[in-house]
Amino acid sequence: MPKGYVIAHPNITNPEKFAEYGSKAADVIEQYDGQILVRGGDVSYREGDSTDLNVVIEFPSLAEAMEWKNSAEYKAIESGRKDNMTGMFIVIEGV
Repeated sequence: MPKGYVIAHPNITNPEKFAEYGSKAADVIEQYDGQILVRGGDVSYREGDSTDLNVVIEFPSLAEAMEWKNSAEYKAIESGRKDNMTGMFIVIEGV
């Protein structure tokens, strides 16, 4: 069964507020059986524009990733991400 992934490449506009969001998001991700695979880390090769952070989160399925994204728990903190970053944030199905 294909898994669901959240992939983000944000440029952070307010580091303090974004860090507050990140600390809360980790707990909500775990509640929905998500696992953070990548958060930060050294980039050894890049094509294109650089970003402040790279994040990959794995969920058991795309449906479960969307359940997390649309949950009341996530909606309560989502503005901490949206209001304090620019860049890419996607939910995608993969293997």
